[in-house]
Amino acid sequence: MSLRSYLFTLCFLLGGCALPSDRVRCPKAAILAEFSKTIDRAEGVPIRTELDSLIPECAQDNAYTYMTFRLRTTSFRPISSKMPLTVQASYFVAVVDEGGVVLSRSDHDLEIAFASDQTTKVNFVQVQEKIPTQKKAAVYVGFNLDEAQFEQLQQERKTPFISPQ
Repeated sequence: MSLRSYLFTLCFLLGGCALPSDRVRCPKAAILAEFSKTIDRAEGVPIRTELDSLIPECAQDNAYTYMTFRLRTTSFRPISSKMPLTVQASYFVAVVDEGGVVLSRSDHDLEIAFASDQTTKVNFVQVQEKIPTQKKAAVYVGFNLDEAQFEQLQQERKTPFISPQ
């Protein structure tokens, strides 16, 4: 066996030393579609924010699974809005067992700061939740919507999309 083949084999074997059991499987994690968007106003300017993605990683001890996830949000404001602007959007994280019982719920604020002439803002947030290891549960994320926001988004969903030609 040549030195090169030996080193390749050694690197291959050492790279595979991590046991499959070292990796903790995360419970289901999802963004709730009905609560994935919000429309807030700052100084009369409508700001639309969407929960884009959720990427979980988990660790575990005897009592809990600790889910740390990165949440990506994208916010939009009208092109006509030129001044710096900051708005807060409120979202929740809920841990729900397989029977639908809410085991925990936490509320969080997302600060969205637009610079001058900026129309799109992407934010990344890191959140950690703990789930009892003896429970089969899922983690759900969504915006805290008031009645007016919910109704406005429901109406938008009912409006058919017409492609510009």
